[in-house]
Amino acid sequence: MADRSDAVADELWQRVRGFAERIAAMEELEALGELDEHGQARLDALRVRCARAADRAGLADALADRLADLRGRSGRARSGGQP
Repeated sequence: MADRSDAVADELWQRVRGFAERIAAMEELEALGELDEHGQARLDALRVRCARAADRAGLADALADRLADLRGRSGRARSGGQP
């Protein structure tokens, strides 16, 4: 089975970008004073979701990097290269 760790990390960062776009649009409304209490609550919730998604994407990136490093070491060991 192929390692999809890089693809998963990319998908998670795409999700973060989607949240950021939605937040930016709502922040424009907020700056114009056009957000009611419900809109402000939605904006706050989006910010929390975006922060959590960014944390997950960062972890996925770190895992993908670690897996790539381990694959590289494994490949060098099989070929007789330096660890």
